Amino acid sequence: MTQSISVFVCDDDPAQRFLLGQLMRGQRGLYPAGAASSAIAAVRAIEEARPDVVVLDHLDHEGDVSVMAGAIRQAVPGVRIVLHSGLPVERIEGAETVDRYVRKTDLAEPLWATIHELFDG
Repeated sequence: MTQSISVFVCDDDPAQRFLLGQLMRGQRGLYPAGAASSAIAAVRAIEEARPDVVVLDHLDHEGDVSVMAGAIRQAVPGVRIVLHSGLPVERIEGAETVDRYVRKTDLAEPLWATIHELFDG
C-alpha cells in the first residue's frame, strides 16, 4: 500500500515548479515538501524539509548531476533522487548517480508513477 511520500522539486523554471506542485496535490500519497530554483538554495531547503524524494532538473551544478546528487545525499542520507529533464539521459553527465530518470513531457503521470515505484517496489 502506498505511504505518504514527501516530494521536493528543484527546477529553475518557476512555471514548472508551480505546475508540479499543483499537480502533485491531486496525486494519491504524494505531497509537496518544498521547491527551489537553484542548486545552492535547493540543498539548504532540502536539508530543512527532509523529503523522501527530490525531483531534480538539470540545474546550475556545473553540468554534472553527480555534484548535486552528492550534496543532496550528504544533506539527507537515504533520500531518493529522480532526475526530471528535457535532455536525453545519455546527454546528462552524472545521470547514473540518481535513482531514476524521467524525461520531461507534457504529462506528469510518468513522474508520479516513478516516484510510487521507488516506494512500492
